[in-house]
Amino acid sequence: MLIKKAVITAAGEGSRMLPLTRGIRKEMLPLCARSFENGFTLKPVVQLILEDLYYIGIRNFCFVVRAGEHMIKDYFTLKPSYMSYLKKKGRLSQDVERLYEILSDVNIQYVYQKTPRGFGDAVFKARSFVRDDDFIVHAGDGYVLNGQALFKKLIDLHERLSASATLIVRRVADPKRYGVIAGKSEMYESERLIRVERLIEKPPNPPSNLAIVAVYAFKPELMEHLSRLKPGATGEIELTDALMKLIEAGGKVYALELDDINSSWLSVGTPQSYLKALETTRLNALGSALYASQSLER
Repeated sequence: MLIKKAVITAAGEGSRMLPLTRGIRKEMLPLCARSFENGFTLKPVVQLILEDLYYIGIRNFCFVVRAGEHMIKDYFTLKPSYMSYLKKKGRLSQDVERLYEILSDVNIQYVYQKTPRGFGDAVFKARSFVRDDDFIVHAGDGYVLNGQALFKKLIDLHERLSASATLIVRRVADPKRYGVIAGKSEMYESERLIRVERLIEKPPNPPSNLAIVAVYAFKPELMEHLSRLKPGATGEIELTDALMKLIEAGGKVYALELDDINSSWLSVGTPQSYLKALETTRLNALGSALYASQSLER
């Protein structure tokens, strides 16, 4: 796997989760995960994202965060003295030990977005981290349940197709609320893909019900197109506009449809979606723990 870099955006205002997000980043909200010790535990969304990308081989991470905020950086700074303190007190869990091992094996950088100017601007802030390398982008306020296999497939197809961009989409009931794609279905070996022809952000008349999941693989040329964009009607720089520029310049953009049977996209952007994500991950973690215990009994 050639891609070794990931950009995780965590600079949004979180206005739909107020007043909670006056005191905590929405990307730091906990979801359930299987524990090494007690059936299930709670982990921040950004930790779950980092771990999934780590387990498929990513070792270099860039978090795009709001200027002046240090919550995520503080969380991912586990000092040896703190670990020793927990061990001395008998409170060092296997889950914390594993996180420390992962953090000891990765490089994490932080870049800052002074004002919220859109998802595209947040990604552009990571240009000095990306340099001339292909990279993954993952929004920090959503999580793909059981996503590791999907991420591997995304990266593999991106590399074998020499794509300018490869993204994940899912079918939704109300596409007017999302970034939506239109294109032609193609077969590549045994995989059905969509060759993307158009991308539209929150269209009043959606050309399809295929909404973009905020996980992408990009060639570094994306940054050049982002650098030329001006804010749209909302005052924000949209990533979908940069993707259209890629297509207009002759770039190949493909979409892989998310399989709802094996994976699902969970958002923490609203109270309703967060509660659904929390319950979904709880059931998934308990099911995984039960399966593991039954396997051991056999």
